Amino acid sequence: MARSCLSVFICSLSLMAGCGEGNARFTTPDRLANGLVVVLPGIEGESELNHNIRRGLEMAGLNRALPIYSWGRPIPGVGMILNQMDFVGNRLAGVRIAKLIEQYQDEHPGQPVYVVGHSGGGGVAVFTAEGMSPGRQVDGLVLLSASIWAGYDLTKALGRCRQGIANFYNKADVGLLGIGTTLTSNVDGMRGPSAGLIGFDRLKNADPPAKKEAYRKLYQVDIGSRTYGGDPHTAVTRPGFVASNVAPWIAADSWPASMAHRPEPTREPVVFLAKGFD
Repeated sequence: MARSCLSVFICSLSLMAGCGEGNARFTTPDRLANGLVVVLPGIEGESELNHNIRRGLEMAGLNRALPIYSWGRPIPGVGMILNQMDFVGNRLAGVRIAKLIEQYQDEHPGQPVYVVGHSGGGGVAVFTAEGMSPGRQVDGLVLLSASIWAGYDLTKALGRCRQGIANFYNKADVGLLGIGTTLTSNVDGMRGPSAGLIGFDRLKNADPPAKKEAYRKLYQVDIGSRTYGGDPHTAVTRPGFVASNVAPWIAADSWPASMAHRPEPTREPVVFLAKGFD
């Protein structure tokens, strides 16, 4: 019975992600036994960008299951616009992914589970954490240039993450995550600068104690103001960057990955500076 359930889970990850054959190599029983890292693409769906994220995780030696889950509509052209603006459908996608994760946890109790989301997938990663059943948690979320409103309240999502949320943001990503999300919307339906551009809003004195406590597990990662060449929105998907900056958060036994302390609940979340892209 257990083998049958495991087979169903592998098929779910492989087929629902939109590229079954490609995911099958990364969802073998041996990899699944070591943990699960779900990679969520942006609104474009499965592409070289998210394959590069997975390559970076492999470069770092993460021998875990690494499925890519295409959460949006696979409609050429117009599908990207729909994926960006369908905030109800995006939340439902997060719930579906959460159920797959819970199925994995039932089959592999105690194994680590992380969700890495790029661009719109960063917002869906937050919805995935929120969609976990009461009493269930993922280990952590890693958001890369996430298209989710900077003012979004992470209290519930952080409560469903054992380690927390690491948010990588890039102040040079103004075109898509500043102007674009103000004219259209973020994947949560709110217009304005994204957390992938300026980070999530810092705590305020008037915030409730529950939020201040939850935000102890929010870690903001500033990738810096250097010139990287090419598109600033996709810089965080480069394999070398992922191996050097993202993988350590997933491999760490406890967060933050490179510091021994956490911020006080009434202070701003810890801000890290990412390493180079070479």
